[in-house]
Amino acid sequence: MKILWDKPIDISLTIQEEMLFWPNDPKFERQWVSRISEGKNANLSKISLGSHTGTHIDAPYHFLDHGKTLEDLDVSKFYGVCKVFEIKNPQKIMVEELKIFSIEKGDIILFKTRNSQFLRDKNFHEDYVGLSYEAAEYLVSKEIKSVGIDYLSIGPRGEEGKMVHRLLLGQEIGIIEGVNLLTVKEGRYFLVALPLKIRGNEGSPVRALLFPVED
Repeated sequence: MKILWDKPIDISLTIQEEMLFWPNDPKFERQWVSRISEGKNANLSKISLGSHTGTHIDAPYHFLDHGKTLEDLDVSKFYGVCKVFEIKNPQKIMVEELKIFSIEKGDIILFKTRNSQFLRDKNFHEDYVGLSYEAAEYLVSKEIKSVGIDYLSIGPRGEEGKMVHRLLLGQEIGIIEGVNLLTVKEGRYFLVALPLKIRGNEGSPVRALLFPVED
């Protein structure tokens, strides 16, 4: 396998004031501490944002009170060869559809759905496509390493989404949310999506990159 390091595909959302946020989550804010244009030696800003802003990962502590926080995560879950699968179901990712794909132990799986069309819309779409609980159970049985999706939650809106998070995080399966796969084709890639090392935190924005691979 050859990784094409010179052809990165940035699948991160741009963090900015006008962007998509989960309802009631903290918004991105920036305050300039010093600016060269005002006679200072350097440009320096102070930023404030929720830990699940844009493209981000969930640590187990996000839904499990005794789960691991960022500094204790196995970061190898967030880099490695991954498979991008396109899901046709416009409502939910169901286990029947997953069974047509080649999913193996240790895989990183990214799901491309109709959500990709919504990511650049700052208005939240409650009818986004999420992973059903039965499909999450199937992925657990396959012993995958991580799973990602092209919206701000791996699970559907409501109680089922909470159950999906608890199941995956309880098995320490990595969760990557808000990946922009609009122009990405199905296939194998090498993923890098590393979280910040913040003690005690339950989530972190990431800069997510895919690199094409050749066999």
